[in-house]
Amino acid sequence: MAKILIIDDDLQTTKLLEGIVSLDGHKATAVNNSAHAIETANASNPDLVLLDIMMPGINGIQLCKMFQSTPELKHIPIIIVSALDDIGSKKDAFNAGAKDFLTKPVRPKELSNKISALIEENNGQTDN
Repeated sequence: MAKILIIDDDLQTTKLLEGIVSLDGHKATAVNNSAHAIETANASNPDLVLLDIMMPGINGIQLCKMFQSTPELKHIPIIIVSALDDIGSKKDAFNAGAKDFLTKPVRPKELSNKISALIEENNGQTDN
């Protein structure tokens, strides 16, 4: 069981993502205010983060960069889950440190596969 932190300002989206993650046997924690995301990540020590881009205040790209610049959090893989589907947004996400990018609406099986692959990859890196 992995701990997944979901950061999205939309309550419906977080509920949907929590459901998918829970069905796969993972523990989900949701944050609907990006200003509290780093604090929550430090407290919950997630194995993976699902992060939206378009949020009020601190957007997902800025938040991804904050994760990468925080020594205790930079090892956590981040999957951007966004309604944006343009090349620029994807490029910004990967340049900020995201490991993967999914476009909303999310296909549950695709999300599950990406989560499993990144957790497995990350566990392999920490075991070496």
